[in-house]
Amino acid sequence: MRTQVVVVCLSASALVACRPAAPAQRQEQQLKDSFAQQVASTPIVRDFQRSGDTLSFSARYGKQAGAKWRVHIDSATIQRRADGTTKDKRVVKSSWYVNGEPIQPRESQSDLPLPFLDSGIAQECRALWDSSAGQWSWK
Repeated sequence: MRTQVVVVCLSASALVACRPAAPAQRQEQQLKDSFAQQVASTPIVRDFQRSGDTLSFSARYGKQAGAKWRVHIDSATIQRRADGTTKDKRVVKSSWYVNGEPIQPRESQSDLPLPFLDSGIAQECRALWDSSAGQWSWK
């Protein structure tokens, strides 16, 4: 009986050790999904819709309460450290438009409304993996 337990444990350990890591594309898609969820959860966002890498919604812009926004996720990259781990940089780059006009960052300032910035969202933002919560952190 004891031999069976050891064999089962060794087999389970072998399966875990041999399981390949998630492909980079899958991790990048998860990063995009998390970014989209973070945008959607921003308090000023209404009528959120997603079509692939394009997000659209209504939100305040200046004095205009119902401005039409479009965000295109240009890239989501996971830059690995030299030792091959993924605990370094996760960067999402996006293009933002309000009422059809692009919002360009000015030097180091994103020029987006504060509720987005307070949520950790900008044209180029970094995410950190929160292992205790099992999700990306944007702040």
